[in-house]
Amino acid sequence: MHPQIPLPFKLQDDFNFNNFTVGENPLIIKTLQVLNEPFVFLWGENSVGKTHLLQAACQLKTQQGETASYLPLRDLHTLPPAILEGMSSLNLVCIDDIDAIGGKANWEEALFNLFNQIKEAGGRLIISASNTPEESNLALKDLTSRLNSGLCLHLLPLDDANTISVLQDRAKKLGLELNQDTANYLITRFPRDLHTLWQLLDQLDKASLAAQRKLTIPFLKTTLQGTLTTT
Repeated sequence: MHPQIPLPFKLQDDFNFNNFTVGENPLIIKTLQVLNEPFVFLWGENSVGKTHLLQAACQLKTQQGETASYLPLRDLHTLPPAILEGMSSLNLVCIDDIDAIGGKANWEEALFNLFNQIKEAGGRLIISASNTPEESNLALKDLTSRLNSGLCLHLLPLDDANTISVLQDRAKKLGLELNQDTANYLITRFPRDLHTLWQLLDQLDKASLAAQRKLTIPFLKTTLQGTLTTT
């Protein structure tokens, strides 16, 4: 099997297509699995699952015996963009959070060149962002033009029912029982992004273990008192 990543960034095993909650995004998931498109621009608000999907695409490619690399720009943008050299030889390159390099001329130019090299080599490229190409605060107009040339997909957040289902599944893996009322309490009083909700569940898991208590609404109120809420 070919190596997944030529840089020191490991893929998370649980970031795969099998355990991604599709919600209102079935066509997007199918597109990324089949990946007939040479270039996909995937955008959506924070914590809707863009990182999960980019890593899932890399995992699938490597399982198929091809080469893939996942590049998280929020971690890489302080490094010289020369680390991109040679990436065009891979079958798939997934670049996460292009917003992180907005206004960095050297990085923008390097990504513009990489885009052209991948296109010429016949590879596949997936780029994620929090906004559309026009709203990604990129100074290099030629790069924005390239980003607009591919298939632009808007990843939608989960609705209440799917968010609760994901929360309950996560809680079950932690050995916790999260009933409908308790889950509803969490999503109506705290930020709905999954990153925040995951952190709350981890906090509740530790508190529940220490107190030997089940997850009830009174227990949640006491444990999470002082935590930032949406109300």
